[in-house]
Amino acid sequence: MELAKLAKEKGAISDARLSLADICAAVLHARLDKSTPLRVRTDWDQPELSPEQCQYAALDAWASLQIYNQLSKVSLPGPITDDMLPGTPVSILQDDHQVIAHGILSQEPLSSTWKSVNHTKSRTRITVQKVLVPAAVLPLHEASLASFGPAPFDVLVKKSRIHCRVDGPTQSHHTSSQTSSPPAGRRHEEDLLQFFSTPILPDNDWTQDVDEPMEISDHMHAVEPDAASLQEGILLTNQVELEEHAWTPLERYILSNVLMDIWHAMNRIKVPKEHGCRRPFARALRDAMLIPDADDKKRISEYLVSVGTSWDEKLRYNARWLWKHCKRTVPPPDQLYPAVKEVFMTFGPMLDSKTNKPLFNSQAWKDAGNILKAIQAGLLSDPPGVPLYFQIGVDKEHQNLPIYRCVRGTNSAEGGVHHSGRRHLPISGVSARHASARLRDFVLMHNLLVSDVWVIYFGTDMSLLL
Repeated sequence: MELAKLAKEKGAISDARLSLADICAAVLHARLDKSTPLRVRTDWDQPELSPEQCQYAALDAWASLQIYNQLSKVSLPGPITDDMLPGTPVSILQDDHQVIAHGILSQEPLSSTWKSVNHTKSRTRITVQKVLVPAAVLPLHEASLASFGPAPFDVLVKKSRIHCRVDGPTQSHHTSSQTSSPPAGRRHEEDLLQFFSTPILPDNDWTQDVDEPMEISDHMHAVEPDAASLQEGILLTNQVELEEHAWTPLERYILSNVLMDIWHAMNRIKVPKEHGCRRPFARALRDAMLIPDADDKKRISEYLVSVGTSWDEKLRYNARWLWKHCKRTVPPPDQLYPAVKEVFMTFGPMLDSKTNKPLFNSQAWKDAGNILKAIQAGLLSDPPGVPLYFQIGVDKEHQNLPIYRCVRGTNSAEGGVHHSGRRHLPISGVSARHASARLRDFVLMHNLLVSDVWVIYFGTDMSLLL
């Protein structure tokens, strides 16, 4: 927790609640693997740990030390001074000192007002180049950052809410007032990391029921595409494919905060849950991004035919059973890109029969564009040579079909415990004692439920768990 606070103070991250793996990615630009089953083992309190556990713990300690050493070299951002020249890199802060935007001291001639706001000695004009919190309100303008449109744009801000950044010139003896922009590839990388690092609230998860049985209402009935939305999608995909970074893999190690659960990546596109095409779109995107293993699919299909059903029937009404017995892969960029693009172009413009609105609005098309850029950069494909499934048993009721567990992205403890824990707490106005009591109650109930599952699965011989 202290390391996260330090990283936030130094400007490396914007949220002190980020995990060690996320901080490692932001500061060291390296992946700290947290997907290993060691993380959720139940014997960490034993007097002697296994060599694998010792290595896992040592790596956490080593990464923390390297992060601290790297942060120690970074100077703290400080307030601006009157002798700073136009073009000096700065950050805009909220009242709680959270950074909401990056920019430079404006290079435009001084004026007495800007956008109907008086320019005084306690205020200065900033050219915003990157917005971090679009919903943040600028008090002087009484408007959110998002309302100014795409960056760059100029705003007036109180000097007390501006800090100089440590990544550029700050002193008046600097010979040039022009600041150089980062290389296009680096800007592309930073934009993608920002896009994928934004937390997703559980209420915004529109994919959570994608594997549930299909209903009659889930079948699309003669829906028509919206011509304007389709044209917007065509222009966006053409732009994505023509940009200079297209099909250029990011240089650096695989970063932990972009090798996420594939469902989290899908959820970056904001689509309305009530739209009639939402579930068909979710299933089509699932099937484009997660490809069943050919051997597993053949084995399962042969079994299903022998019992009077088929793969397609199971996929429609009991997909969860399939994924328990079948490995899936996220294919390489050259295969993944055209498949996902086709899904976006097919479903994005589709109109809802009730609202007569397309599935994708302008923001959703932008999100889809970022997904396509991430695919081009190789951020969503499975890393080559890294096993993401391991067999945990066989299904004796179904001709000994293998039962797999997947370690891709967020593991079961992360999704099953942390997210549920958040839902167990009220949204606001909770004392520390109240929160502690609610969490203790949640932990107790979770442990009771999990222990019941263990007994059902393993029987009364709990030594099988050790």
